Amino acid sequence: MAITVQSRSRVFPDSHVPSSQPKVEPLSIIDAIVLHFAKSACVWFYDVSQDTDRLMSSLRKTLNAYPQWAGQLRFAEYDPDAGHIYRLGRMEISHGSDSDPGVECILAEADSPMASMVPADKTEKHWDPTHVNYEEFLDMETEYALHDSKECQGLPSMKVQFTTFRDGGIAIAVGIVHSLADAAALLTFMKDWAATNLALSSSKSVPKLQPLFDPSLIDAAAAGNIDAKRPDPYILEVAARLPVHRFDHWASAGPSTPEWALSLTKIPPELASQSHDIKLGRPVPYHTWDATAPCSHTTFFFSAAETHAIYLHAAAHTQTRISHQDALLAHLWAALIRARGLKEGDEHFLDVSIDGRRRLQKPLPPSFIGSPILNAGVRTEAAATASPAGSAKDVADKAAAIRNTIAEFDGEAVAALLHEMCFELSGQRRWNCCLGDYHTIVTSWVGIGVGEVVFEEGKKVRWAEPLIPSCDGVVIVGEGGVEGDGAKEGHDAKKEWWSKGVNLSVYLRSDVMRRLMEDEGIRAFAEKE
Repeated sequence: MAITVQSRSRVFPDSHVPSSQPKVEPLSIIDAIVLHFAKSACVWFYDVSQDTDRLMSSLRKTLNAYPQWAGQLRFAEYDPDAGHIYRLGRMEISHGSDSDPGVECILAEADSPMASMVPADKTEKHWDPTHVNYEEFLDMETEYALHDSKECQGLPSMKVQFTTFRDGGIAIAVGIVHSLADAAALLTFMKDWAATNLALSSSKSVPKLQPLFDPSLIDAAAAGNIDAKRPDPYILEVAARLPVHRFDHWASAGPSTPEWALSLTKIPPELASQSHDIKLGRPVPYHTWDATAPCSHTTFFFSAAETHAIYLHAAAHTQTRISHQDALLAHLWAALIRARGLKEGDEHFLDVSIDGRRRLQKPLPPSFIGSPILNAGVRTEAAATASPAGSAKDVADKAAAIRNTIAEFDGEAVAALLHEMCFELSGQRRWNCCLGDYHTIVTSWVGIGVGEVVFEEGKKVRWAEPLIPSCDGVVIVGEGGVEGDGAKEGHDAKKEWWSKGVNLSVYLRSDVMRRLMEDEGIRAFAEKE
């Protein structure tokens, strides 16, 4: 597939009136930590083309409620004697000046039909889109702000691309630096944009949009005095009990370190005078992750009945009150460990992303805009049996581990963790995840409305694909799987998020993916043909 860019421009809010005194808003400590995460990005496919002029107009109107995203993302000026928002690596967004970079908007054409980009039939058990580089739906000629932790001036934090196809369809892709939005925030924006465009297309009044952008609410949820000179030892003890990896980039230089990560291993020059006193932490285990190995991408579709059967099977073997998502992830996790060929007793982690909005002592509403995600390291060991037939208790234990680990992130514990984070010497020093043989990153897009992004009446989403770099060990949970008869056992599946099935988008090293596809247990609960 070749995509040709026809034009590119910068889009600003309708209400944008440049000022000599732009508004500067500090971002949260979590926003700083996730700077190097993959962009929050997704591409939506529609069978019928749409009015791109109207889409651009509605985008400008929507940005009136999201002016920060058209602004300049940058590091705050480092001042070790000032408050926590001026510590090294803390970030801020400036908006409202004539130098705002705006949102980059790209118009493009693909030389392939859209049909080759999306699953043809959701009655299939899986879809292999390895031949599609979905990241091409966001052109990379223009870099994002702080892409190299240095360059930012004039670079956008957000991109939008409209790609038309030979067979009449259109793809709408949006990407944003993770420090400004997680998947939930991205979907809040997308639904607002779609609602605004829908109103314009039907000559109705545009809706009043009310996203909540206030990063200070995250830092305010931290325990103790985060502006003190030193952290509170008692609070650090509470935080240390949480199952968080806390890998230290500064301790991670070595022969296995990927070239792109070498710059992250350098202690910043601002701290050179105290470098001999800095205690290094756990290095990122790059030796267990071959970042150069070819990877494959497969989306597994599970019907509601299959999902419910997996849940019932796991729930029958544990006293922990697990969820359907816990059970399905545990089912995949067990198969993945078999595909990895791990030995009995080998540790393996699911590094699960958690929405921090609901984990604070004073929870934030779903409309909160930012990137308040936490990462839990759920631990298990490879089981003695490699046989799927003998894995019922193993899957149940893994599901319980997921549920119990996430439950540890309550308001008090998260407040302590935020305290710990705020006193880190640099916002980008730590990485709470990893990839490769012993780690799998899991993020859930369930319940955030991926399929609700409807820009024009009757033009529904055909398929949506999160844009993720192809790497060894990523799982994205989504709604919508194999079309079937629904769940059995008297359960009213129509009221559940999995009522239309579930899809698991999986990225693995190609040889591991091949063994996973051959695993007899992965579809053990599928309806018989």
